[in-house]
Amino acid sequence: MEDKINKIKKKIEEDFSNLDEREFEKSFDKFKEDKRTIKFIEYYNKTVLDKERIKFSEFKYQWAIQGMTKEIFGYFDKNHDKLKGEITKKKDIRTFFKKYCTKRRREGSFCSKLFHTFLPSEFPPVDNPIKEYFGLQKEGFIDSVLIIKKGYELFIKGNPKIINLIRKVLSKSKFFYLRISELSDIRILDMYYWFERSRKKKLQKNNPKRD
Repeated sequence: MEDKINKIKKKIEEDFSNLDEREFEKSFDKFKEDKRTIKFIEYYNKTVLDKERIKFSEFKYQWAIQGMTKEIFGYFDKNHDKLKGEITKKKDIRTFFKKYCTKRRREGSFCSKLFHTFLPSEFPPVDNPIKEYFGLQKEGFIDSVLIIKKGYELFIKGNPKIINLIRKVLSKSKFFYLRISELSDIRILDMYYWFERSRKKKLQKNNPKRD
């Protein structure tokens, strides 16, 4: 696992090695061109930063979780406070996943996004495009979450100048809606990779360039 964690750290360092302040700014400027991204950020701010109670049907939609049944998210609605307490007190994503997220199918992405919602400084939200980008296709989903988490943490610890540069860029008034002073370092990395590796591809697919 240590080798995979180090590979993620190195991959992020490679990705960011040629990006200066202007390039980071251009990347985050694209957020405002996509209404879906802005809507999601509004939802993220309400549930993660303002800590509004989650309605799981909306959570499923906003986080683009496919195939989750009403029975499953209904259970999470009814047991919201109990499950939130279990996440924040135990912080044990493996046990939580096995206990609550394998009833009908394996809801690994949902589990990671739920942990991030309640523990945004400690767990990254992960979906398949991110998992695949970091070469973790053969890993179990929760193993991938923990590898990415530790890879992010290793990068953050070893590259404070880059994190501070991104924070400087996102402190500009035009990015006020991101509420950068309230975001965790893990969220900053996630936000960049989510848009670059997942959201941007969907936009290009839906709006192909014409010759």
